[in-house]
Amino acid sequence: MDSTVSFKIPAKREFVGLVRLAIGGLSQVAPFDVDATEDLKLVMSEICTSMINSSEDADTDLSFSITLNKAELTVEVDSVEAVNEMVSATSSGLTKAGSQKYSLSIIMALMDKVELLSDGNGHSVLRLKKFF
Repeated sequence: MDSTVSFKIPAKREFVGLVRLAIGGLSQVAPFDVDATEDLKLVMSEICTSMINSSEDADTDLSFSITLNKAELTVEVDSVEAVNEMVSATSSGLTKAGSQKYSLSIIMALMDKVELLSDGNGHSVLRLKKFF
């Protein structure tokens, strides 16, 4: 049986700790060790920071959905443009993209599967998976 937790936070640095806290709480019901939990917290911090830094609108919200089942934990990050910008940084030679490229490298190294799903209209979902 799948269990899903969804939440939305303002795109402000002071709310990143709330995301880390949610991941820590979920680790209590998932078969993760301490290292895997800390990896997930780091990944979520990197995603939040990248999205906050690329957000032009002070009223932007960050939306997350975390699904837990017997085989995996799936995180979906819903974004209109911030995720696209972070992923496109890997092919960009711009100095500005350096920190986003670094963030994506961390995310890809710590997660088992990373996918970017796009509807072609500028809306994207970043899907991350950690297998048990």
